[in-house]
Amino acid sequence: MNNSRKRARAHSITAAVVVLTTAGLLAGCAPSDSTTSSTDVSSFDWTNYSGEKLSILMSEHPLSDAVLDHVSDFEEKTGIDVDIETLTESDYMVKILTELQSGAAGYDVFMTSQPMNYQYAAAGWMEDLQPWVDDDTQTAPDYDFDDFFPSLIEAERWDTTEFDGAGEGGLWAVPANEEGYALFYRKDILEANGVAVPQTIDELIAAAQKLDGTEFDGKTISGFVSRGDKTYPTLNPFSTFAGAYGVQDITDGKATVNSKAGNEAVTKWIELMRTAPEAASTYTWYEAQQDFLAGNSAFYIDADHMAPDFEKEGSGIAGKVGYALPPEGPKGRASSMWVWSLGMNAASTHKGAAWQFIQWATSKELLTDSIANGNLNPTRVSVAESPELSAATEGWGDYNEVWKKTLTDYAEWPYAPSASWTTVGDIWATAIQSALLDKASVKDALDDAATKIDAAIE
Repeated sequence: MNNSRKRARAHSITAAVVVLTTAGLLAGCAPSDSTTSSTDVSSFDWTNYSGEKLSILMSEHPLSDAVLDHVSDFEEKTGIDVDIETLTESDYMVKILTELQSGAAGYDVFMTSQPMNYQYAAAGWMEDLQPWVDDDTQTAPDYDFDDFFPSLIEAERWDTTEFDGAGEGGLWAVPANEEGYALFYRKDILEANGVAVPQTIDELIAAAQKLDGTEFDGKTISGFVSRGDKTYPTLNPFSTFAGAYGVQDITDGKATVNSKAGNEAVTKWIELMRTAPEAASTYTWYEAQQDFLAGNSAFYIDADHMAPDFEKEGSGIAGKVGYALPPEGPKGRASSMWVWSLGMNAASTHKGAAWQFIQWATSKELLTDSIANGNLNPTRVSVAESPELSAATEGWGDYNEVWKKTLTDYAEWPYAPSASWTTVGDIWATAIQSALLDKASVKDALDDAATKIDAAIE
């Protein structure tokens, strides 16, 4: 088993993924269509595929940490031998794309997410898991598929229609970790300056402007920090503004990032980012998180499951962070949703065993055990409400309430489903950065982005 070095968090995928053309493999094979004998069973039993061997590819993440820590339990339970390879996030994205593109069956199960699902499912590289869920000879009677948050299951569905059909059709993966986007704030800084927790975008901008440049605990504080990099993961925190203004990236097959709402959302975002460190225009999630962890900024919008890093022993801001819902705009509150999930290679010759692994790795038991590994935003309702999660987050203020309300009421994948979405996202993020750096006006940057997006999707 290749257990590569691990890091504490992995939040959003990098721009290393390139858009590929559709391949000729067939997607969505039901168990009865498989050419391998590994699906020929009459009833469910964890030992149905004893003696088979699986190869798993995962990104370094608390989820993969938990799987590695407990995989011997799965091997003992099933008699299946499991080889797990973990890679840094950027290396992982390149390798899984290369493997799937080749049509090889080298990896049976892999980590994935919504934009990856769109690309891989459209190309025929992923197995539709709904037939497996529905087959009681393949699915454990206590798997309890209905225990998953409905919004997360919906996020895994797509009928492969370009720019349409999200939430419908095939089930391309099973959710194992989710992140919504929250407003983090320094309780002590706000209290010292008589600033209330902002509820709206305008209130947040005003509070950040008031606090920007103030002195606190021997430091000059920035009003805000977030991602500014010119790649599509930057759109995850920005989604809180895009959704609050009702922005659509693509409508009827044409780019609409330069709509009136699009211009308003970017203008407001840039106004807020003016209170961030100058270097924030190039920050990925990692640099933005490190800035907030260092105690340099009063407000921060990013993935809610960064909280374990803020609250861990030795953190300089532990116990000082407040958690709030994303700020409200003209269309209400909004959040993107990133869902780390497990998918099956359509070319796998061990699909029955692979489905057993996916069930085990997304079971109530494993997801509960993974809390200890920092996999804290569980995808099952029962785990979210478990005493184990309550104990792990004790003293974290409103964290549990905020992430669950964000997930149930606001979080969604807000962009048009498309095999080319990563390219669309990069173009949009580059335009926002260009306006932030004063290389172009907001209008000119977004008009240029719309032209480039239209060319890309055509």
